[in-house]
Amino acid sequence: MKILIALDDNPRAVSQAVQLARERGATLNALFVIDATWEMFTGHDWLSGCNSRLGFLEYMLAQDEDTAVAAAKAYRLQAVGIPGELLTVTGNVAEEIRKEAERGYDLLVMSNPFTRGLEIMRDTVAKVAKKPPCDILLVMADPPR
Repeated sequence: MKILIALDDNPRAVSQAVQLARERGATLNALFVIDATWEMFTGHDWLSGCNSRLGFLEYMLAQDEDTAVAAAKAYRLQAVGIPGELLTVTGNVAEEIRKEAERGYDLLVMSNPFTRGLEIMRDTVAKVAKKPPCDILLVMADPPR
C-alpha cells in the first residue's frame, strides 16, 4: 500500500497517516506545496507605485518556506521507521497535490480544512476531491481551545 499525506498545519492528519502506514506496513510519502499563486490575488505594483506587491510576495514565499521546514520536522519526528519520501514542490497547492496523488497512491490523507497559519487554502480540499485520483481520508483539525 502507498499513502500520501498532504502536509499543512494539522498535526492530527500526520498522526492519522503515520498510524495507517504503521498498521498496514505501507509506504508513506509526505508532500508540502509552497503556494505560488499569491500573485493572482495581489494586483499589480503599478496600482500602488511603491513595489509593495513584490515585498508581499517575497514575505509570503519566506513564510511558506518556514512552514515547510516546520512541517517536515514534525513529520519526520512521527514517521521514524516508515519507508517513504518527503517531497516539497512549488505551484498551485491543489494541482500539485492532485498531480502527486495520480502517481499510483492508494490513499491520500489531508486536513479539512486545509490550512496554513490562519489561512484556509482556497478550496484545496474541494478541488482535490472533485474527481479524486485515489481514496481520500479527510482529517479534521483539533478545535481551537
